[in-house]
Amino acid sequence: MERNYCCGHGCFMCPYIPKHQKGNKIMTRKYKSQIGQIPKIVNDFKPKTDNQKLFFQKISDFNNQLILCHGIAGTGKTYVSIYKALQDVLRRGTGYDKLIIINPTVDVGNEDKLGYLPGELQQKIQQYNESTFTILNKIIGKNRANKMIQDDTIEIGVLNFLRGVNLENCYVILDEAQNVSPMQIKTIMTRISQNCKMIIQGDMSQCDKYKTNGVTNYEKSGFYDVWNRLKGVEGVEHMAFNREDCIRHPLVKRILKTYEDEHEITL
Repeated sequence: MERNYCCGHGCFMCPYIPKHQKGNKIMTRKYKSQIGQIPKIVNDFKPKTDNQKLFFQKISDFNNQLILCHGIAGTGKTYVSIYKALQDVLRRGTGYDKLIIINPTVDVGNEDKLGYLPGELQQKIQQYNESTFTILNKIIGKNRANKMIQDDTIEIGVLNFLRGVNLENCYVILDEAQNVSPMQIKTIMTRISQNCKMIIQGDMSQCDKYKTNGVTNYEKSGFYDVWNRLKGVEGVEHMAFNREDCIRHPLVKRILKTYEDEHEITL
């Protein structure tokens, strides 16, 4: 209530209604009307695993300002985080004005050198954000996604240009964070300002950088560093998916099992 709006649940026993107004249905309706209804989205989110449901709840928790999420391929971590962020950005009264999505510009395997890419900045980084556009189109539809990008309600951010920026009244999702250095992650985390919720997620088993003779030095990854550094810090929540949470295709789960001993890493 210090921010003058409800948490969004609008429930009878909402924790963000002042204690002296608990049980007052008139006041409950008043705060509920300030938050607005949940916006219609093309594809509603229905959790397919217990951990997807838990991840959604952790993002929804008002007290969690920074969520670190580790999960292997196909667990739905990017879909869940983008869906919840869009839900809050589109809902009137939450205070979140925009969604910023950042993917590091690192080639798969850090081996294919794409070289100079033509076009403006957004066209250059689009190559690294195809999965993001696919998810946006799936959740809210291509036309609405394009309009929100044109209106700057959705921003495809560039990690290199965040120094000195204040991130406020927004959701920020840093994806593929296993390929980000400790200094880069420190830079983006210290940009957090008023009413900013940040989600940093990655998969250490698919780290494309920090390799020597084909062997990954995980400790050089900023995601590995921050996962361990911020344990127990107030306002920071950790979320870990496992191989059993993979929902992409049964074959993917079987393939991942064959790599389990050699490549997978448990944080």
